[in-house]
Amino acid sequence: MLSELTKRQQFRAMRAGSWDRRGGNDDWRSIKPGETLVMGDLEGPGKIVHWWCTVAGEAVEMYNRMLVLRFYWDDEANPSVEAPLGDFFGSGHGMEEECLSLPITSVHNGTGRNCWFGMPFNKRARLTITNEADKEIRAFYWNIDWQKHEAPDDGILYFHAQYRQEYPAVPGKDYNILEAEGAGHYTGTVLNIEKALRPGWYGEGDEKIYIDGETEPSIWGTGTEDYFLTAWCPSVHHSAFAGCSIWQNCNHPGDKMTGYRFHILDPIPFTSRIRVDIEHAWTVENKEFADYYSSVAYWYQNEPHKPFRAFPDRDARRARWPEKITYDEYWKKGDPEKGF
Repeated sequence: MLSELTKRQQFRAMRAGSWDRRGGNDDWRSIKPGETLVMGDLEGPGKIVHWWCTVAGEAVEMYNRMLVLRFYWDDEANPSVEAPLGDFFGSGHGMEEECLSLPITSVHNGTGRNCWFGMPFNKRARLTITNEADKEIRAFYWNIDWQKHEAPDDGILYFHAQYRQEYPAVPGKDYNILEAEGAGHYTGTVLNIEKALRPGWYGEGDEKIYIDGETEPSIWGTGTEDYFLTAWCPSVHHSAFAGCSIWQNCNHPGDKMTGYRFHILDPIPFTSRIRVDIEHAWTVENKEFADYYSSVAYWYQNEPHKPFRAFPDRDARRARWPEKITYDEYWKKGDPEKGF
């Protein structure tokens, strides 16, 4: 990565952002209920190398779940990225917490969001965010850093991210994080779990990754916290490739957890299809567990991709125990006139 800085670069550095076109400091956009804001409509060939955003949306309950990202590559009809803002950046349940990994970095209590996943495109990249709440987001800021290339690349793989949920998970059936068709490689997972009425530890649920139609998974893990590269029950922790941004225990209804695992040095290739599951019921003692599971899968593949499942509506996405959701008090006292 650093060695690339010793070579001459063959691209033009570009940025699409929310800076004040009038020359002042009003560098934000408000997003009305139901409105879709186009953050970038970029003419290719090119590659997005970094994008940053922040929100002042304290009037909107669970705004991290109410704001939805949808990215489209090369004039495709179906988005290749479709996920709530918070979940995409490693903070589930509509909460706002830090995620300090290599490809996703959310700092200052989760308010300063950064994505370093490369997103190449040949013809066009269209990045949108939609406010699906019934109240206005008063201030949204963003910068998209991208490279303008001279010639298209027919060999690129396109970036994908998909949100899924089961509220509650189906007893006796593994939770499905992703089913994709095509050729590419799997690069990451954000997994959220909210406890239902029955208390207890769900963390022995193993991840299972089925490659190219196999019936026995090539990758079978040893437990949920093990997949997130910790051990003996999780705690809030961060590292370059794995961590836990939220941990409220697992003994009471509404206790919440978010873990992240990015396969950057260990991507999982597939040539025709891939299925990524995780157990949530594994012994006689907890076979009837039916907690609330949601996730974001990250991967690269050729196009066209298999259309995503129907996206759950805003009410379906709400956490079931919202009283356990907290935000930074600073943002509840913001100045609507200044936008921060």
